[in-house]
Amino acid sequence: MSKRPAFVVLWILVASAGLLLGCGDESDFDGDGEDWDSWEEDQAIAASSSLRVLSWNLRHEGWSGETNYAADAAQIWNQFGASASSPNGCDLVFLQEVMYPEAAEGIAEELEALSGVTWVAEVTPVIGRSTYKEAYAVLYRTDRADVEDWWIWNDVGDKFEREPMIVKVRDVRSGADYTFINWHTIFGSTTERKAEVTQISKVFGSVQAAESTDQDVILLGDHNAPATSSWWTPFTSLIPTVGWKINDPTTLNSSGAYASAYDHFWFQASYLTEFSSAGRDYVANTQNFVTNLSDHVPIWMKLYSTADTD
Repeated sequence: MSKRPAFVVLWILVASAGLLLGCGDESDFDGDGEDWDSWEEDQAIAASSSLRVLSWNLRHEGWSGETNYAADAAQIWNQFGASASSPNGCDLVFLQEVMYPEAAEGIAEELEALSGVTWVAEVTPVIGRSTYKEAYAVLYRTDRADVEDWWIWNDVGDKFEREPMIVKVRDVRSGADYTFINWHTIFGSTTERKAEVTQISKVFGSVQAAESTDQDVILLGDHNAPATSSWWTPFTSLIPTVGWKINDPTTLNSSGAYASAYDHFWFQASYLTEFSSAGRDYVANTQNFVTNLSDHVPIWMKLYSTADTD
């Protein structure tokens, strides 16, 4: 059997690789170099990504009457974004007011059924000073995000009713990493709420200082105070300046009317260059929503990256 010339063998290997990678058939490679440029551009686009993040207080999720996990998943997956026409899908979900681990796991199972991709739920133990306690949870689809670590803030001095959940996440497509602080502030009295809000800057600063390279820290959750309150002054005075995204009313009263601006994203824009957009989730019928799902509407953000930038 005669041997093929070396350049022919190389051409066949290149063409086969193109087929396996979905770049087209052998005719796409004409040897002029432009096809390789196109292939490299396609790979760069594939490596870039928009990580879709959602934060939601679910109102005693898991208690009797608060177990509509299929509807919760449908809100997360089908209504992510500011309008009914927003594209479906979500990658990373932070939950507050989870009463049992089975509640977060139930939503993850429903998200799998709805989306056709694998979802994982990570749930903290229940937290609180009294017999009333809540857990935090993070849900993520494994083809888009990886939760590399999480822990509960070491609340020396008992400053918080529910000390925050710290979560380290990596976008598996681009490699970009982020640290999220998932926090549900005490409601209690005005004095109690103010005391907690004025302490959160220490948590944020400590979490950020613990990392020599990862400066992309994002505070999210139900904070029981508008972003424009003077209570946040110690936080917004950090250097670089911390700013908020979302100060629209997110709570609903029993009639389905929007009431208070309590749910926010906070970060340092000079560090979080991946920030793309944010908003309040679309809700078609607020009366039905507050009756069957929650008295808080989810908030969302998108983080666009092509590589890890810090």
